[in-house]
Amino acid sequence: MRIWVVSREYAGIAEAGGVKNVSCSLSESLVRLGHEVIVFMPRYACTDFSRLETCTEDSGHGHELEIESAGKTYKVSCRKGSLKGVSFVFFENAIFEEKQAVYTYTKNEEKINPQHRQGMGHADSPLINSVFQKSVAEYWKKSDVSPDIIHCQDATAALVPSFVEDLRGKNPDAEKFYRHTKCVVTIHNAGPGYHHEFSSIEEAKRFTGLPETVLDSGLSASGHTVEPFLLASSTSCITTVSPEYAREIELGTTDTAGLSEGFKSRGVKILGITNGIDVSRYSPQDRNCSLLPFEYDPEKKSFDGKLHCRKNFLERYAGPECSSFGVFSDIEQYGHLEKEKGDEIYIAYHGRVVSQKGISVLAKAADILLEENLPVRFIFIGQGQSDLEKELMQLSLKHAGKSIYFRGYDRFLSRLCIAVSDFAVFPSFFEPCGLEDMIAQIFGTIPVAHATGGLCKIIDDETGFLYKHNTPEELAATLYSLVKIKLCAGGNIFNNMISYSASYVRENFSWIHVAEKSYIPLYTSLISDR
Repeated sequence: MRIWVVSREYAGIAEAGGVKNVSCSLSESLVRLGHEVIVFMPRYACTDFSRLETCTEDSGHGHELEIESAGKTYKVSCRKGSLKGVSFVFFENAIFEEKQAVYTYTKNEEKINPQHRQGMGHADSPLINSVFQKSVAEYWKKSDVSPDIIHCQDATAALVPSFVEDLRGKNPDAEKFYRHTKCVVTIHNAGPGYHHEFSSIEEAKRFTGLPETVLDSGLSASGHTVEPFLLASSTSCITTVSPEYAREIELGTTDTAGLSEGFKSRGVKILGITNGIDVSRYSPQDRNCSLLPFEYDPEKKSFDGKLHCRKNFLERYAGPECSSFGVFSDIEQYGHLEKEKGDEIYIAYHGRVVSQKGISVLAKAADILLEENLPVRFIFIGQGQSDLEKELMQLSLKHAGKSIYFRGYDRFLSRLCIAVSDFAVFPSFFEPCGLEDMIAQIFGTIPVAHATGGLCKIIDDETGFLYKHNTPEELAATLYSLVKIKLCAGGNIFNNMISYSASYVRENFSWIHVAEKSYIPLYTSLISDR
């Protein structure tokens, strides 16, 4: 099959959130299975071409694409590249190339323009999204071969099917090119703030140029905003990143800011396919992959390297004297961990510090547990909302020697924090899929999670532990019981679970498995209906 993957981000080239991993690993897996893949992306100031095996300007089929949006014409040129068998088309225009990060302003951009505050979404994101997606649809003018599938990743790509349908109705050549093409749109997060919706029909029409009759089909339940996901639902197969999250969206049991009602009124069925993980990128058996200082093998119950990693971590990064990190220039340390006495149990959180992730629940539960004077140590690493960051700072300063918070992000340190721990905690209020729980399992760290969304792929009491009510008291009670079991029964009590959990992830959630067993059958069923 010929598959176009449309995404604003891609691992190793232009990174922001979890979409980068899906775009990269799914594309590479499809190529390994013998399919032809072209990934479409904007070119940003932060785009890294150094990893590409080839990179050339597109000299075929005429000059730039001319894209109309918001009353102006934007000339978009194309640059082609390739990596691991995946082909790329990068769209180039100043509205993309001046951006120093994928979705938000950077510290440097704030210095240039104080109104562009660090972390704030781009003020012209409706324009960026519209020009990018219209460029994808217009790429038929520069291609000799039609795609069988256009797979659009998240809301910033969800308008492509509407643009394709609009072109088919207006241009006989476009109709011929796209006649047999089927579209898939994957919802990575249906929560508030992730929809990239237009504030009104008028705004949507100004940026997209789509007819009002089309835009009407994307009106939200409130009747005001125009939702890209709802627009896509009339022309595309809608998927999301886990079966449980699909069920929650359809039932309206998770906060979707009105999307659930919109899908329900249209009779839209959502297919849940759990994201995979590229196990080889994390394998603790190989330091070059894991980035850990020592090697070990959880599947074979070989944990010496894990304990050496812990000792290294405590000596180099977690003591009271480790207030600066050298290579970790963007990391700030709050609190510290005492040297080991021998029976300590380490509990970690790695991820975004935002309300969705249940950070307040975790901080309060940690405080309850630490007040019990058990040999428990908490490790937090991440960044996000300032009020939640402050909560973790205060907790770690209050419990000196027993809690540490690394404010910021570094890939090596983040992996190390998870690898050295006994348990990793995920108290999300909602979670479309979850990647960090699988990373923990690969590293031989037992996940403890709120039973919601994609976290339900954890099999309770087999590959980790789930709890039902997301309160500090229930989380603290769950952790307390696990700590007591480990203290009373000995350090090896969970070794069988750890071994099975690591092998379960590798066998069931490796990307090649997910692509072959879920996405290829989906694509095949769609094109067999044409």
